[in-house]
Amino acid sequence: MPTNITLRHLRSFVAVADTGSFTRAAERLFLTQSSLSSTIHQLEADIGIKLFDRTTRSVTLTPAAHHLHQRSAALLQQFDAVVSDLKAVALQQQGHVRIAAAPSVLVWLLIPALPRFQDKYPQVTLSIREGGSAEIERRVRDGEVDFGLTSRLSNYAELDYSPLFRDRYGVACSNDHPLAVVPGPVRWSQVSAYRDDLVGLASDTQVGSVHRRTLQQFDLAEHREEVSSSASLYPMLQLGRRISILPMLTAQTHQLDSLKFLFLDEPAIYRELFLVTRRLRSMSSTAQGLLQALSITLREQTLPDGVELVG
Repeated sequence: MPTNITLRHLRSFVAVADTGSFTRAAERLFLTQSSLSSTIHQLEADIGIKLFDRTTRSVTLTPAAHHLHQRSAALLQQFDAVVSDLKAVALQQQGHVRIAAAPSVLVWLLIPALPRFQDKYPQVTLSIREGGSAEIERRVRDGEVDFGLTSRLSNYAELDYSPLFRDRYGVACSNDHPLAVVPGPVRWSQVSAYRDDLVGLASDTQVGSVHRRTLQQFDLAEHREEVSSSASLYPMLQLGRRISILPMLTAQTHQLDSLKFLFLDEPAIYRELFLVTRRLRSMSSTAQGLLQALSITLREQTLPDGVELVG
């Protein structure tokens, strides 16, 4: 259907939704409040729904406007990224690449690939974000990054997941823990005897999801202690008499290799890592160049025990 909606309407809508105030949104956009109100009224008239509930003290989104807010914010982020890249090309910077990666993939694969990429694209600038699986998938879905390197957790329909490699889960434990003297591998049934010593990870990480899904089979569903990221595990395990269930690369990345790490068996389980991209969205030539450097580096890497290429 024909529409008169422009980027100006969307920016105005998102600014009011983000600030919860017409006054603050007008200040952010360098508009008069009357001009902003007129723009919002035009948008509401064009799409035929009320966007905001207004009181003397607050401005809130109507239920029908929440979806529009999410999609509009993502659309504006993508548009601004395209404009930023075009400006970079005009300045002979040849573009900007945004990546989000799991910490273990960042250390083991992405950083080693950067010299090869930068030799070919010396003027390209990079933004690298690390995070849990849920955050990375959201960033890719919302257009905040060109691609992600992480596990499949949320499994968004808007995303494509291309498998890269997998690594095996094991037990990381402090050196004073009884499991530290086991020659390994360790059976899950052995770990269940020490469920009170387990330090868990939050459920917005793929490792935390495995904790809840798989460990429940072995009476390990409840954690006495839980941390929000794998980076916190090293100081926690250093306190003594503690264990955690982790993929091998995560243990290696966060200095947990200075502690005892034993592969899990009966059953052996693996974490699979993916290249995550936005479906039906073209990728810039510079982002494709970084992917090529990653692919070559992955094939050249010496694979540690427990790591296997897939795909």
